[in-house]
Amino acid sequence: MRNSAENSPNSSASSLKKHILPVLSKRVGSAIEGALIYGLEPLEEIRLRAEKPLILQNYYKEWFIGADGLLSSKPSGSFLVSQEDIRLSLEMMSENSIYAYQDEIRNGYITIKGGHRVGLSGRVVLEGGAVRNIKDISGLNIRLSNQIPGCSFKLLPYLFRNSSDIYNTLIISPPQCGKTTILRDIAKTLGTGASEYGFKGVKVGIIDERSELAACMKGIPQNDVGIRTDVLDGCPKNIGMPMMIRSMSPAVIITDEIGNDGDREAVQCVLNAGVRIVTSAHGYNISELKSRREVLKLIEDKVFERYVVLGNRNGPGTLVEVIDGSTMKPITGAGVNAF
Repeated sequence: MRNSAENSPNSSASSLKKHILPVLSKRVGSAIEGALIYGLEPLEEIRLRAEKPLILQNYYKEWFIGADGLLSSKPSGSFLVSQEDIRLSLEMMSENSIYAYQDEIRNGYITIKGGHRVGLSGRVVLEGGAVRNIKDISGLNIRLSNQIPGCSFKLLPYLFRNSSDIYNTLIISPPQCGKTTILRDIAKTLGTGASEYGFKGVKVGIIDERSELAACMKGIPQNDVGIRTDVLDGCPKNIGMPMMIRSMSPAVIITDEIGNDGDREAVQCVLNAGVRIVTSAHGYNISELKSRREVLKLIEDKVFERYVVLGNRNGPGTLVEVIDGSTMKPITGAGVNAF
């Protein structure tokens, strides 16, 4: 990898100071800022629950902040978040216009500057069997968008077909093993180009159903996903893939977490249009994926030419193996690396 997380402009320390601390209540922001001197890199989540301890989560463990401002692994006597802290923080996150974020809120989250997603919990208001709003919000889960430039470079040689084409690829990964981070970096590389590999940039279309890849805010990607990349934010994959092909003529479609009803048909639509696809699925290996009907059909149809399996043996993003889709055998020399 060319750059470390610490050197990235979107590292958790940089993002905290620039994007997150300014939109937290003064009490909570000051408590976190004081705790940062002890080093929590890379910070992944900040959990605010009304009348419950403030929790900071990095890859290794969760931390509480004691009444003395020191980090602790035990919740007893730690800093408590108030309902007022949550109200003030949400107001600042929504730029004092919570109604402007209603479409996101009914999906359970909002996206703030820097591409960080804030999950919401509270009282759900239903209308006609669908979620209309979330009120009396009592919990915020701030998931830091830690962009790691170059984290996909170890698998790129197995992705490139030639200087302007790639293999249709499925990334298989358990939760919290870096698949979204790697997909984001692949989008950036394909959309911008990679001189190290003689790859010319191509038009990329991202279908970002859960606003995690590009992390758009008011339509503008907060993450760097490439100079030739277009994004359909908050759009279901089975609707967004054919829509992107019709409207933006991409050479590659990138999306996350296939496996829902309709995904197989949408992927076939992409391939029938002569467009390549890079996507992902939850799992520990290919055998586990075969228990999911939509994904099994795609495997049986030999849609994917490369299967990339991630793990966390050497930390998040460990490249366990790369499998050739035509032979279903591991490619020699691929595996056991981490970003």
